[in-house]
Amino acid sequence: MQTFRLSNLNLRYKTALYFSLGLLGMVLSCLFIVRYFFLYSVNQLEDMEINHANQQALAVVDLMVSQQTTNSYDWAYWDETYDLFLEDPDIAGYTERNLYIETLNSLNLDMMSFVTLSGQELLSLAREKSSTLSTKAVHHPLIQQHIASMNQKSDAHPTHLSGLLKIDQSIWGLSLTPVKNSESNSASNGWLLWGRNLTSRFPGDFDSILFAQNSLIPLLSSGADNNLIRDIEKSSNSITKASLLNDIEGSPIAWVETEMKRDYYSKGNALFLYLFATVGVVASIIAMATFFIFRKKVSARFNHFADNMYKIASEYKLEGVQSISADELELASKLVQKLSDNTSMTQSKLKDSMHNFSALYHSSSLGMLFVIEREIVDANPRALEMLNHQKPDLIKRPLNTLCSVHTSESQLEEMLIELENGRTLFEAQLLDGHGDTIDCLIEAALIQHDGQSAIMLLIQDIRETKQQAEKIQQLTDLDPVSGFCNRPVIAEALDKLVQTQPNQFSFIFLKSKQLKQIAEVYGHFVFDEAIQYIAKILREHLGAFQIGRISENEFIVLIPREANHSEVIEATNRLLHQLSYKVVFSGITVSLDTKAVMMDPKITHQPLEHLLLAARHSAQSIRGRQAREVFVTDEALSVQAETLNIINRDLEEAIQQNDIIPYFQPIVDAKTEEVIGFESLARWQHPDLGMVSPTVFIPMAEQGKLIIELGESILKQSCAFIGQLNQVRHAKGLPQLSVHINLSARHFYHSRLISYLTTLIDEYQISPGSIVLEITESMLMGTEADSIHCINEIKRLGVLLALDDFGTGFSSFSSICNFPLDIVKLDKSYVDEIEFNDRAKTLVRNIVNMSQELGLTIVAEGVETASQVRKLKVWNINNLQGFYFYRPMPMDAVLKTFSGHQVSELL
Repeated sequence: MQTFRLSNLNLRYKTALYFSLGLLGMVLSCLFIVRYFFLYSVNQLEDMEINHANQQALAVVDLMVSQQTTNSYDWAYWDETYDLFLEDPDIAGYTERNLYIETLNSLNLDMMSFVTLSGQELLSLAREKSSTLSTKAVHHPLIQQHIASMNQKSDAHPTHLSGLLKIDQSIWGLSLTPVKNSESNSASNGWLLWGRNLTSRFPGDFDSILFAQNSLIPLLSSGADNNLIRDIEKSSNSITKASLLNDIEGSPIAWVETEMKRDYYSKGNALFLYLFATVGVVASIIAMATFFIFRKKVSARFNHFADNMYKIASEYKLEGVQSISADELELASKLVQKLSDNTSMTQSKLKDSMHNFSALYHSSSLGMLFVIEREIVDANPRALEMLNHQKPDLIKRPLNTLCSVHTSESQLEEMLIELENGRTLFEAQLLDGHGDTIDCLIEAALIQHDGQSAIMLLIQDIRETKQQAEKIQQLTDLDPVSGFCNRPVIAEALDKLVQTQPNQFSFIFLKSKQLKQIAEVYGHFVFDEAIQYIAKILREHLGAFQIGRISENEFIVLIPREANHSEVIEATNRLLHQLSYKVVFSGITVSLDTKAVMMDPKITHQPLEHLLLAARHSAQSIRGRQAREVFVTDEALSVQAETLNIINRDLEEAIQQNDIIPYFQPIVDAKTEEVIGFESLARWQHPDLGMVSPTVFIPMAEQGKLIIELGESILKQSCAFIGQLNQVRHAKGLPQLSVHINLSARHFYHSRLISYLTTLIDEYQISPGSIVLEITESMLMGTEADSIHCINEIKRLGVLLALDDFGTGFSSFSSICNFPLDIVKLDKSYVDEIEFNDRAKTLVRNIVNMSQELGLTIVAEGVETASQVRKLKVWNINNLQGFYFYRPMPMDAVLKTFSGHQVSELL
């Protein structure tokens, strides 16, 4: 049997076999080449996407920390938080009102802590699993180091601290913010520490805008496997990129690990496997069919070709012609080589084809256009889909017809010039088939297309990326409830106008006091609805201007120099009128009365803090009908506001340093006109402003929650005075005198009053009846049993009680009948009328008679004329007080006048 050998086949069989094998090999080779370039490009694309996704995750971490820091200022610069660090804070009340788990939920926090200037935790709120972490966070070395460094500085305005820290193998975003009052003009008296567990929360609400899976992986404390250099890692199903996160000190503490599925790779690989199998089977079948058809139909002719070829080879005297094993194909190649020696054109076309093929492959996720002499000659399916065009409509179309109105012909020319100079990336706007604008990132390359110089444009639609960036910017710059600029943004804009356009611009300050009450009474849902309603009205009337929300109930509208101020005032008046009506939110009827102050451009050269202070002061001074019209602040009000600011700034120190002292106005016996006591009246000689009226600083003390401290200071100085004076008078055999001291409502009901009085009486050896506490009728308007209990507790100490300003309240007669009082002081308003008003005379006589029947002593205040003295004596008034006898006197003058000794002997 003859052995089958390929070398024994004649040209007919060889040709058919070679042709079939060649066809099969070419198909398989092309598949392998395509697969290689495809997977290579997918690899590059995956690297770009994972790097971009990882950078996006890092930006989200920074954003979460910066958002937390910005939001913490609303709490840190809140008066109620500021009061928490004052003496004798109402911690239980603050906790009940503000500190609950819903607070952490609404603020997206896991922990908040209130830290003293010494670095000790005063109060904290944390989720159950984080309850011990607040203490660890407060005592973290970096937190304590920052607090200590701020304490060492003389600057009254410490800086905040924010960043990342690792606590118990969890990464926390912490912000340490100095606590100040709402006007930010006080010294910091504590710290507010907010924390968010980024290990469990990240990426949180931003997960919807991140296009990859991200997680935080803390570095191990031991450093055993903390390899600080990690490249992109790939598996068959996923790709992972990790980047380091640094803590506040700059030390690495965690990895931000981004993981994406290798969808392109998996699908492409599977596709090629199916393609290889399918093409392999089909190509094998075709190759076999081709072999038999070619052998039968075509190869037979090669026998004649072989005979003629041998003849030609003999003629050319080629070697090996007579060999039995001579290869006809080798012989043919030698003949062809002699007939053709130029293959450059074929090679050039092959190179162009491979280049276009590679470019086409790279366009799998990007739009691609081929441009020759500014005309589009080809486009891939992605470009047609992106531009909403059919291919026949796009081919031969000038490139500039796709440019938007924002991309002019000159800009296109400039892009082509820069492309020739080596620039390849451009950002532009293109028009789709519907005329809509598409924001694009274009990568350009110079190539050869069909033997001609061409430009290949790779187009990426970046509209979604821009929208995400705008959304992140909005979250940073806008107030989330009203949609207006937040406090830092509007304050920066206002401060810029002060620096660049002084006395040329104005602004409107709006304040709705009811908003704070709505939040406290009805909760934040109704409060948010109210804010959104006011924002809607503001946009309707003043939407053309920049508007910002600077506190929970305050807004600012910037009025540029080119605006018509009269029209702005009219629009604001309409806004105030609309807000004067009651509104229903969630079934609850509320009032949103708002006050508006417009700043006179003549004073807008002053610092930002001064302008806001003047605006707030002007809003507080609006009364009556003015509340529904814009109030224009002038220079006088600005100066007054600055004065009040100075008083408010220095008040606490003045109380602590005893700069506010009592003056004493003598009270005389009506029959003998001898001094039987004094009324203690607070006076403040300010070093810069001179004598400050008590009608100014006492209301400020009440607003600033300093009225207890002020009351105790006057009480102590008055007790020291009467104790000293009575000791001298007792030694000389003179009768004892008393001192009347006014109490505020808050001081009267304060739990410390009884113990404080007991201490003063023991310290200055004050005899019973020497101290008289004056209270007003309004202070007795609460629960009667509570008021009587307080009065009885005070009287047990030997202290008398006087009802001051009698007749000015709502229940004067019931007050003296129902409460165990000792003295009734007839208000000056009655004394002024007794000379001219018969009804006043009758009323005073009846008050005197009733009081005497009840066993009460009557003191008439404000006696200024001899006629008043005569009438009051006739009506049997017990004691008199007023300018007719004495004006208020400083302590040394009283001691000199009523002790019988020189002042130097007493002091």
